[in-house]
Amino acid sequence: MIPEEERKSMLRAHSIGPTMIRYLEEIGIERLADLRGADPHEIAMRMNIALGRRHINSLGVAALRNLIALAEREAP
Repeated sequence: MIPEEERKSMLRAHSIGPTMIRYLEEIGIERLADLRGADPHEIAMRMNIALGRRHINSLGVAALRNLIALAEREAP
């Protein structure tokens, strides 16, 4: 489960909302630092597998790219 402070930090990324955070939890990402150096397409693929269908589209990948950029700027 993502701690509340991490959740607040993640929500600061453009286009990231509660649903995307829930998807991150489903694939085991619990901290912003977990996303440093991540590939947004790989994260999207993992989410799609967890959801059992292709759900994360190009806008979702762009949102993940924003979240990864935030992680690289701010995560310890």
